[in-house]
Amino acid sequence: MEADLDYLRAAIAEAHLAEAAGEVPVGAVVVHQGKIIGRGQNRVLRDSDPSAHAEVVALREAGRAFANYRLEDCTLYVTLEPCAMCAGAILHARIARLVYAADDPKAGACGSVLAVMNHPRLNHRVEVHPGLLADECGTLLTSFFRQRRQARAATRISRNGKAPMTTKKKWSAKVDTDSTHPDEGLFNQSASAIAKALASKKVSPKGPASGMRMLNFYINRAGKNLSSERHAELEKAKDKLSAVIAKQKAKIEKQEPGKPHTSAKSATKKAAKKSVSQKSRAKSK
Repeated sequence: MEADLDYLRAAIAEAHLAEAAGEVPVGAVVVHQGKIIGRGQNRVLRDSDPSAHAEVVALREAGRAFANYRLEDCTLYVTLEPCAMCAGAILHARIARLVYAADDPKAGACGSVLAVMNHPRLNHRVEVHPGLLADECGTLLTSFFRQRRQARAATRISRNGKAPMTTKKKWSAKVDTDSTHPDEGLFNQSASAIAKALASKKVSPKGPASGMRMLNFYINRAGKNLSSERHAELEKAKDKLSAVIAKQKAKIEKQEPGKPHTSAKSATKKAAKKSVSQKSRAKSK
């Protein structure tokens, strides 16, 4: 039991490394005769590989150490219940024992959703020991996904760039859920769309929802959740938009010197409102 705890903590260390790299924090180790022969952590995003789960990465390393894909008499320790893909790999590798921490109610293949390890029609059985250090590993995963949701919420904007999220996490303008960017990885596309809108005068450079104000909001709040390198990219986008706005303002001043700029849409609304007001006064007389 004590040895199982030590090896599972080694798997947890791998999970923390995955988390530091922006991956879902799952780690695994393969042990043979008291020695770790394979270590793995989630590498799906870094390797652009849907099969690069912690268990599979650990099994690959162990197979190279063994010079054989059959890992008989080995134990696999993993922080999360294996999925169907990983369960299949574990069976194919002829792993003798599996020790895992937290259950996976959405994709677990060791009893939570499927029961692959001891299926009567398969030609191999795995001795499964679930629940060891479950609270610690479950908390690690819960915390990771909570932080990721918060990071996404803080970076949402409307597609037209007019509705940044306020500090109360409510929209400052009514927009449909479908017209939002939930992924902060789209900030470059958003900045490009704002620049085009400004260039085509679809957004007033002096208006309360101007592209520059939106981008300032984006940098100050969303930038906290981005790497310094990507934050620098946002600053570059801001500089480009500043140039676009300055150029547009100069053009407007040249066309109408001394007059404040009002968008065509705003002018139409004011004219309609004035007309209604005049009609109301005429009726009252």
